[in-house]
Amino acid sequence: MNSIYLKLAISNIKKNKSTFFPFGLSCGTMIALFYMLLSINNQASDAVFYGGSDIGIILDLGVWVCGIFSAMVIFYTNGFLLKRRNKELGLYNILGMEKKHIGNILFWEIILTCGISMLAGLLGGMLFSKLLFLVLLNLINLSTTINFGISANAVIMTMLVFLSIFIVNILYNNLKIRRLKPIELLQGSNVGEREPKAKWILALLGAVCLSIGYYIAVTTQNPLQAMSVFFVAVLFVMAGTYLLFISGSIVLLKMLKKNKKYYYHKTHFITVSGMMYRMKQNAVGLANICILSTAVLVVLSSTVSLYMGMDNVMRTRYPSDVITSYAYMPEEDAKYNMSYNYDTELIEKTIQNHANKYNVEIQDVNKYYSFSLVGIVDGESFRPITDDISQGMKDMVIFMAMTLDDYKAAAAEGENIKELSGDSLYLLSSASRYSSMENFTVGENVFKIDSDSQTMELDNKFAEQTFAYDYIFIIVPDFENLIMVKDEVNNMYREREAQDYGATSVTYNYKFNLSGDLDDKKEFNITLRDALNDADIPHVSTVENIFTTRQQFMELYGSLFFIGIFIGTLFLMATVLIIYYKQVSEGYEDRNRFLIMRNVGMSKKEVRTVIKNQILTIFYLPILLAVVHVAFAFDITRKILAILNLTNVKLFVECTLGTIFIFVIIYGIVYKLTAKSYYKIVNSTN
Repeated sequence: MNSIYLKLAISNIKKNKSTFFPFGLSCGTMIALFYMLLSINNQASDAVFYGGSDIGIILDLGVWVCGIFSAMVIFYTNGFLLKRRNKELGLYNILGMEKKHIGNILFWEIILTCGISMLAGLLGGMLFSKLLFLVLLNLINLSTTINFGISANAVIMTMLVFLSIFIVNILYNNLKIRRLKPIELLQGSNVGEREPKAKWILALLGAVCLSIGYYIAVTTQNPLQAMSVFFVAVLFVMAGTYLLFISGSIVLLKMLKKNKKYYYHKTHFITVSGMMYRMKQNAVGLANICILSTAVLVVLSSTVSLYMGMDNVMRTRYPSDVITSYAYMPEEDAKYNMSYNYDTELIEKTIQNHANKYNVEIQDVNKYYSFSLVGIVDGESFRPITDDISQGMKDMVIFMAMTLDDYKAAAAEGENIKELSGDSLYLLSSASRYSSMENFTVGENVFKIDSDSQTMELDNKFAEQTFAYDYIFIIVPDFENLIMVKDEVNNMYREREAQDYGATSVTYNYKFNLSGDLDDKKEFNITLRDALNDADIPHVSTVENIFTTRQQFMELYGSLFFIGIFIGTLFLMATVLIIYYKQVSEGYEDRNRFLIMRNVGMSKKEVRTVIKNQILTIFYLPILLAVVHVAFAFDITRKILAILNLTNVKLFVECTLGTIFIFVIIYGIVYKLTAKSYYKIVNSTN
């Protein structure tokens, strides 16, 4: 008996190859992508090269996204196949075949599709996984020995994941068949022919959801807050997109229908009527295309920007080539009877001798005392964060203080900065609500903000790490005031946490650029901390440089770029698949309708014009709305990228526009290819 079901399943697949072939091809491609990503992730997690474990964390996220999204796409396309063949399955039932027998046929169809796509996908994945791994290594600028081999763990995991997905689809098919009546199966492909009603409330709700999502994206100022509210905005935009396509599109078509001057035109009449009759079922597919297109554009533009802007990222993070800092803690030295004499000349001498040893030259020295911490401004008063860090996250600021003499020493040539009195200071901020204050209070001390602050700009020599929050940068008259402000901050820590030690300290910063051979620069920096410790310099805090940390940034942003391309390709493939099935589905549903039009007197040219207008209207609507989504998401995405040190807005704009341009070209090619299938089906006479 099973052989009969198997033969029928093979026959059905052959007869419906126009729908089964794209389904099998997409399944095989997703299996290959999942295997390749999992295989690469296994190698990275095993740390077969330096930094591999860190890269594995990013790849692991990609594996999860790939697996979940593959399940969604396969479930969607399986549902389309089932709906497309309702009439055929209903006929089986009327001719005497029981529903369980129909279920057996569907079972073998899925098994055959699963077996062929699994075999092809795994073979393709094994063939290209090493090549893809080499691409990743090239992106992150690493070289390592690659031994060709098959990851048994990746094979097993891939088979388990996709077998589970196909089993769920088999269960769904059987449940669907058992619940439907023969007459419903025969008419299933025609469901949705009744003209839908205009649901103004849902359309209005969609507009409201979209507006809320756009408002959140546009008005969010703090980068860290942007990360927390980004997905909230995404949910509102997704809800608004679905509601507008499902209800808003029908409302728009109803309005066009009421416009007699527009509607009673032979092409407009047919286009509007044809779109309206099935807009409810089309709308979900169009909304899916719009959301997937938006995801492709946002993911690719962001990851491409990070990778292309590597130099900008590095220079933002490291305004000087080498950054060293030393905690100034005289009270701690006295408390523990430490005999260190805090000697800044010793630091300079030690670093210079170290530079001579490695034949590199120190340039553009920037040295100053400062202290910084994260806090909150209440009114005009600053307080450090001592409780739950989530409190007032949107109001958190980076607070930094330094002396006037140090700031003037680093100021741009020709900048005239006047002296300050003991109770005044300069306050510079990235937020107007802070820079416009008249007074600034720290603990018991109230300072008057000098009016010249309004015309001053923060020198980028001191601006590192101020991109994640708004910043408040104060310049006090002298070193005694700097110590006083620091003591007031520590007193607030003690009062709130009953601690007997200061929570922050003044830091001496010594930063500089290097000239010389790159290898010498790297060797200089690798051994710099040891040289400072050997010279008995106390409280060495930070020793960082742009040369040896560049590889870490390459690993992070190269991996993100790799995953972005990978996930973008997956989303694009799903978009193409949905478009193809939508065109095929509409082609079969429109064939009889357009045949009637030709029989009542419309020429083939007129019919083709109507078809073209209808396809173009439906086809380009999702991409137009996707571009609008990307435009509104631009600012909040830019703020999130700023946390990853990318502050080059011009580069992000160029990458976004370039991504949109390339995507629209690919989208147009897909339109041309799928439109041919649609025309072929509509113009066929069988």
